[in-house]
Amino acid sequence: MRFIGGLLLIALIVIGAGIATGFIDLQKTQEGRLPEVSVKQGALPKYEASVAKVEVGSRNETVEVPTVDVKKP
Repeated sequence: MRFIGGLLLIALIVIGAGIATGFIDLQKTQEGRLPEVSVKQGALPKYEASVAKVEVGSRNETVEVPTVDVKKP
């Protein structure tokens, strides 16, 4: 698998170098276009969901915070 990846990488480098140096010249010979697609009526699926009720609020709370003492030697 690693060998195949290495070969592909080397091939890409050789092709890129050929294009960059002018050894390989690419010319567009025909214009491209997107395919025509027609869309008829459709409907989205319907879902029902029962979810938990969430209440958001705030309250005052006292929290004990530890103190840190730094002593230099």
